[in-house]
Formats: sequence, structure tokens, C-alpha cells
Amino acid sequence: MKKVFMIMMVSIMCLPVFAQDETVIEIQNVKGPYVTNGFWDNWFVSAGGGVQIYFGDDDSHGSIGKRMAPALDISVGKWITPAVGVRLQYSGLQAKGWSYGMLPYSEGNIDKEGFYKEKFNTMNIHGDFLWNISNAIGGERVDRFWNFVPYAGFGLARSEGNGTSKKELAANLGLLHNLRLSDAFDISIDMRTMFVNQRFVHSQGDNGVNVLATVTAGLTYKFNTRGFQRASDLVVVEDNTRYVQEIAALEAMLEKADQKRSVLEMQLKNVKKELNDANSVEMPVPLMPNLAIFFEIGKADLTEKSVINLGYMADMIKQFPGKNFVIFASADKETGTPEFNMKLSQKRGEAVYKVLVDKYGIDPAQLKIDAVGSSQQKFEGAQLNRVVVIEDKE
Repeated sequence: MKKVFMIMMVSIMCLPVFAQDETVIEIQNVKGPYVTNGFWDNWFVSAGGGVQIYFGDDDSHGSIGKRMAPALDISVGKWITPAVGVRLQYSGLQAKGWSYGMLPYSEGNIDKEGFYKEKFNTMNIHGDFLWNISNAIGGERVDRFWNFVPYAGFGLARSEGNGTSKKELAANLGLLHNLRLSDAFDISIDMRTMFVNQRFVHSQGDNGVNVLATVTAGLTYKFNTRGFQRASDLVVVEDNTRYVQEIAALEAMLEKADQKRSVLEMQLKNVKKELNDANSVEMPVPLMPNLAIFFEIGKADLTEKSVINLGYMADMIKQFPGKNFVIFASADKETGTPEFNMKLSQKRGEAVYKVLVDKYGIDPAQLKIDAVGSSQQKFEGAQLNRVVVIEDKE
């Protein structure tokens, strides 16, 4: 019996997996109006309480009111399509009835007609196949207030009382009413009958069928992702990766060209300034142009071209061993925090300093790093202020 029960539960829980594995979503081969959802989509949990009445061989001896007992439902399930779903449910709690003669669940004193009252606990673990008839006929509507969901299933039922118990296979038929409260919550009214062999209550005979009728009301929570996508809503998106890459390459080339132009303009401006300064003094002063090294955003790495330019600058510095030079290092203020930009400008200054000293043999005493972060912007525009400028300190 335990093996049968385990096989049943595994089969029920694996149904969504089988449905997922067997459905390949290709736009040109979609069958049906909806696309099969992912395994983790459209799951739900429910809990509810209500009443149940047991119908056995001798239970008609008592009135319906006296045979009402409390009921509890706890469910977890998944909708595979808008109309088809599965769930695993615990249902049960307690049942009351009557027996002719003393049976294991009998209690109290015998009445004048020879009947005893019965009272026992019940539990039914069952898997159900759900059919949302509202979606099947009218199509899926997320704003529909009332959904009618007939279902059928089977499971293992257990009765227990007075120190004894009984297990039997059970079949279930029911009608589930889902009343929409919001996208996530429904009120669920579950009307169900369980069919089980009369051995379930230790009744005499082996072929009779007893019925447990249950009505419960509760809440259902629907996990994200909810709902289904129609096949007609799928959109074919053209792969534009190649064009995006080409545009990015052109933008990179344009940025490099702008940097080179800025360098030339700045060098020309510095040469003109130094020529004017030289003409304004009585004694001729050797021309010592500044050099600007530009960096990419957020980086302090020197390019091969920058290292070569530093070599020419090193040759000029060596011609003036008595002069001191400032390595002015900055970052643009439009990106990064002031603290980050200060560290970044320091790294840029140190990178230039290291090449001049270690690679080209400049006397460290002639160089001083002045890292300003983004507090000083020498030029207009973010790109031009990602820069290190080597200036004549005097």
C-alpha cells in the first residue's frame, strides 16, 4: 500500500515536469492558442475549513445536523495550461456517524434501537486533475470573478480512533469555485465527495462503498509568475548584435580621434603661449612644452602611444637637469565620487611617474605628483579632464 501511495504522489508532482519537457516553444510550430509555461510558473497554495458528513451503512439513523464534523483542506498545485492543472491535497479532520452494534469507532451507550454513536479522525492525501471549465470555454481572463473548476482524483485515506486505524484507497470528485479577490488571491469554495470502501470504518462486509461529503471555504495564493501568453503574442526579435558592435567600434574610433585632436590643440596652444612668454622677457628661456596624457573613463592604464610620447618628454626633461616638473593628475567630475576620483587621479599620476623614472631614467627629484581628483577641471568636457599633464614647475 505504501508503494502504491508513493508512486501516486510522485506521478502527480511530475506531471508539470513532463508537460514542460515535451513542449518546445518555437514560433513557427506553436500548437494551440497558449504557450506552455515554465516549471516554476502558475503555482498556488490553498487552505480552507468547513464541514463534512460521512455516509455509511447505518449513518442514516442520525440526523444530518448531528453528523456534521469539522473539515480542513491544505493544497498545493500548478496550472499547466489555463484550463488544465494538478494539485496535491490533504483533506480531513473528523467524522461522525452511527453503527448498528459495537464497532471499533463506536462510543457511548447503545440506544433503544441497538445503535451506537461513532466518532473518528479522518485524513485523505490525494492528487487531483483540475479542469477550469470557465477558461476552457471562455478563454483565459485574469479579471474573471468566478471560475468553475471540476476535478477528479485518487489517494490514500486513513481513519483513526479508539486506539485503532484503517487505511483504504479513495477516489474523489469535486467542484472548486475560485472567486477572484486580486491578481494574487482567490476565495476558494471546495465541494467534494470521497468514495471509499466500507472497510474504512471497520464496517461488516467488503464490497460496500461509503461516501464522505465535504464543503470548505478558504483562500488561495497564486505565486508569480501568473497567467499565460498567447502564441499570437510572441514577437520575433531580429538579432542586431552585429550592428551594435559595429556602431560601438565606430564610436570608439571617433572618441580616439577627438582625443588626438584635443592633444594637438592643447600642444599648439602651449607652444604659442611659451613663445609669447619667451618674447616677453629680456633673457631667452628654453622652450619646454607641457605634455598631456589622456586616459579612458575609470582607468589608469597607459597606452603604448602614451608611453612613446612620455619617451619624447623624458628626452626634453634630461636637457634641463636643474628644472623641476609637476605631474598634474585629475579625473572628470561627471563620473565617480570625489573619494574615488582622488584615488584614480593618484594612480594616473603614479603610472606616469613610474614610466619616466623606471623606464626612461628621469631623476625622481625633478618630479612631483599633484593629484587633484575632480576638484580641479583644467579643460572643458569630461573626456579632456581624464588627464595627466606634465608641466614645468618654474
